[in-house]
Amino acid sequence: MFVLALSAGFLALAYSLFRFQSAELSGQRKSAKKTKAASTDAASAPSGPLPAPVFDRRTAWAQLLVRTRLDMGQVFKSPAFFVLLFLGLANAMGALWFATEAGRYGGVVYPVTRILLFPLLGSFGLIPIIIAIYYSGELVWRERERKTHEIIDATPVPDWAFVVPKTLAISLVLISTLLISVLAAVLSQVFHGYFNFELEKYLVWYVLPQALDFILVAVLAVFLQTISPHKFIGWALMVIYIVSTITFTNLGFEHKLYNYGATTDTPFSDMNGLGKFWIGAWWLRAYWTAFALVLLVLAYGLWRRGTESRLLPRLRRLPLRLNGGAGALMGVSLVAFAGLGVFIYVNTNVWNDYRTNIDGEKWQADYEKTLLPFENVPQPKIIAQVLDVDIKPHAPSLETKGSYVLENKTGAALKEIHVRFDRDLQVKGLSIEGARPKKTFEKFNYRIFAFDTPMAPGEQRKMSFITLRAQRGFPNSGAETRVVDNGTFVNNMEIAPILGMSRDGLLSDRAKRRKYGLPPEQRMAKLGDVPTRQFHQLRKDADFIRSDITVTTVADQTPIAPGYKVSDTVKNGRRTARFVTEAPIMPFVSIQSARYKVAEETYKGVQLAVYYDPQHPWNIDRMKTSMKRSLDYMGTNFSPYQFRQLRYQEFPDYAQFAQSFANTIPWSEGMFFISDYRDPTKIDMVTYVGAHEIGHQWWAHQVVGADQQGAAMLTETFAQYSALMVMKHTYGEDQIRKFLKFELDSYLRARGGDVIDEQPLYKVENQPYVYYRKGSLVMYRLQDQIGEEAVNRALRKLIADFAFKGAPYPTTLDFLAALRAEAPADKQALITDLFEKITLYDLKAKTASVKKRADGKFDVTVVVDAQKKYADGKGKETGAPLSESMEIGLFTAKPGDKGFAAKNVVLYERRAIRSGENRFTFIVDKAPTFAGIDPYNTVIDRNGDDNTVKVGG
Repeated sequence: MFVLALSAGFLALAYSLFRFQSAELSGQRKSAKKTKAASTDAASAPSGPLPAPVFDRRTAWAQLLVRTRLDMGQVFKSPAFFVLLFLGLANAMGALWFATEAGRYGGVVYPVTRILLFPLLGSFGLIPIIIAIYYSGELVWRERERKTHEIIDATPVPDWAFVVPKTLAISLVLISTLLISVLAAVLSQVFHGYFNFELEKYLVWYVLPQALDFILVAVLAVFLQTISPHKFIGWALMVIYIVSTITFTNLGFEHKLYNYGATTDTPFSDMNGLGKFWIGAWWLRAYWTAFALVLLVLAYGLWRRGTESRLLPRLRRLPLRLNGGAGALMGVSLVAFAGLGVFIYVNTNVWNDYRTNIDGEKWQADYEKTLLPFENVPQPKIIAQVLDVDIKPHAPSLETKGSYVLENKTGAALKEIHVRFDRDLQVKGLSIEGARPKKTFEKFNYRIFAFDTPMAPGEQRKMSFITLRAQRGFPNSGAETRVVDNGTFVNNMEIAPILGMSRDGLLSDRAKRRKYGLPPEQRMAKLGDVPTRQFHQLRKDADFIRSDITVTTVADQTPIAPGYKVSDTVKNGRRTARFVTEAPIMPFVSIQSARYKVAEETYKGVQLAVYYDPQHPWNIDRMKTSMKRSLDYMGTNFSPYQFRQLRYQEFPDYAQFAQSFANTIPWSEGMFFISDYRDPTKIDMVTYVGAHEIGHQWWAHQVVGADQQGAAMLTETFAQYSALMVMKHTYGEDQIRKFLKFELDSYLRARGGDVIDEQPLYKVENQPYVYYRKGSLVMYRLQDQIGEEAVNRALRKLIADFAFKGAPYPTTLDFLAALRAEAPADKQALITDLFEKITLYDLKAKTASVKKRADGKFDVTVVVDAQKKYADGKGKETGAPLSESMEIGLFTAKPGDKGFAAKNVVLYERRAIRSGENRFTFIVDKAPTFAGIDPYNTVIDRNGDDNTVKVGG
């Protein structure tokens, strides 16, 4: 309806702008009345010489206005313009409307301006380019196509009065088109019931940069039409330009200095605005604008006048045409173009490293070939860290002065120590007690030190270091997004040394690995591998550590790090806070700094806090509630929460994730801080994500898996289970169906795209679709079949045996042993199917009928078909006998549909299921309208959409 209304508005606008051509211009005879009046005027006109024409600034301005209006009128009165605009808006309106959908779980976010800019840039962005290209040809070739060019060219009008108005007209049309798209976005906000119109963001973040970018395209299009022998050739040249831009970029020609109109990325954030990202983009726009002026001057010099349309004669007379002001403008533009180019080159190639994607791939390949042989060289472990972090967010720079206490936990003396740093981290100082530099791999920021005397088993030594993470100017790509004006968020592995070599950051794409002569993939150690039980999955160079972190930032920002704040002072415009742990934590910590508003509350002795941007107040109470529910469930069913505080901290939308550090959970502004829960039927993703991350305070920060197959099950799958149980106890089992259906569909879709063999859950490797999606389904069905309390007893046993204890770390075999001890004999095969095999089902509700009885009750008959299959890692399936219990449900509404609730459940009963057709009869008090098998999708069913069927009479 909105698109139709908008279309009607454009038609009305076109009608109001359209003017029928006058009789004078059309060549038709005048009316008798007008003829008589003209004759009278002619008779009274004085005789004598005509007045001399005047060519001054007023004349030039008048010519510019008249011709610009004429050219704009041709565009605005063209049906093609409105067709293109309609297509663009129709496409954009769909994208604008669905931009509020938040991921696969059916959540919705508020239509804040930042969110709506993405569909405008994507779905609508192609239309202005088409308009610029199409109408450049139409306007440049208009007079020649209508055979009026000799008359027009004979008029006393300078060539600039042809080139400039056409370019200006197209520019104004493009700007008006962008403004119309903004209107569409604002109307979308209105229809969503959102009225915080941030018009300044639309203008500064979208209209101004996009207008200039499109005008640059229009200038190029006008120039190419000027030198082309036909407008179709001009259009073809523009198509070649667009295709070649994409092609050459993919081939590694990525520098913005030779990609016409290219600018650096400018990511959006409510917290950080445009940050400093806009600076490089606008320097490049100035650079390309200078070049576009050169093109305009050349278009002026090569403009066709009269009958001569060949390019070569026009090129010969070009030097004469550039005498005077045109040549001066071109000279100034060339100087500006060269000067800006030098300045940009200094930024992108001198102050920063210029790297293409292909350069990055080669570096990764060389990194692996050179350093992976050191992977198993024994190293000491970090047992304590002190970090003094000095953040200058407006620079941006982050300097870290720190020290480690190292301990040799191996059984043999160590002769050397390997130290690596993040690729772009500047190492300003590094010293290791009793060791000297042996070899440095500068290209990879990797250093080997030799001990003067070998480090004995159990011996401790100190390492000190100074590092700097900073950016000067702007790079060609990959600008700093971690240290920013408002919303700095880094972890210690980005600013501090790591001991030894690992497989982090290696090439993962099979084709690229083959291209660079690498083996197909680096697989995880096999489940049960003994040596890797000495290391956990987060990092190999530390177990649990003591931590002391001091963070200094600007006075108006709040510094945050794991640990309890023991001091907080402001001096000379700088704020310094110190955070110290009372017990060892995982060696993975975060450092944040931003202008926060804080919502705090004490709950059962735990200080709860949400640090958020004042622009995003909607879900703060919901976040605190998620903390309470999670602490209640996990603290009761797993083990006591190990800290006296729990914090969420918002960070800019340069990445979309939440991440759990010790008592500290950074959370992207792009993930549910802006969730809209005015519709209560939407899945509460705030509670789910919060519960998942809080679950990691147990599954990663108390118990962490050994660095081998199955490790992710002990962290991510168990965090999924923790979140699901919080959701089940909060919203009821009938509401979990919607969530499980999304997990089922995601798992089934991803199975076919895995380049390595799919692994059973207990042997899962780097396969998120298995440990997240399948893991949710497996754990939910497990607790449904053997009982939630039995599952929790097994988890408590795992915590009691391994929490905070370091190496040797647990594996999934330890959990399965505890689980089998809690499960009855008739569920042992189910555990095998869920964890140790890839098990699939085909469940289908075939028919259901209802008949009223004489006593007022109802006989219901349900017929279902059931099959069970096992799959190998390649996806090959084999049939298997099915003899299990599953739920049969009768309902007055379809499970999963909007509004479905517990009141719609007539019967939900577990029955024995066998392979093939199964028939069930029930006597119920209320007539159902839907019936099904496994209606809440707890089973991994290859088609979860046919589990329910409408009940017939």
